[in-house]
Amino acid sequence: ALVVSKRTLSLGEADGTATYTVQLNGEPSGEVEVTVTSRDTGAATVSPETLTFNAGNWNTARTVTVTGVDDALDNPNNRRTVTISHTSSGGGFGNVAATVSVT
Repeated sequence: ALVVSKRTLSLGEADGTATYTVQLNGEPSGEVEVTVTSRDTGAATVSPETLTFNAGNWNTARTVTVTGVDDALDNPNNRRTVTISHTSSGGGFGNVAATVSVT
């Protein structure tokens, strides 16, 4: 499984940032690539978009930064929810997923 340090984040719309970490819950049999994707890049972006784990670093937490985008939309209560998805492939971790909700 993928271990994410936070399941929810809150950040400001205009260039607000928040971070969380991702790591594996066990040693992989080979290289594991985790793709990190914002489901609405008009509201929030992520960096980095790819994390790579292997037998030497699987339990080392990697930091993901989420940045709010000023979209000029009138959002109710100045809030907009975005889902950040994480999908893995390789190393015995194929098709493992996790999500983080950003408001």
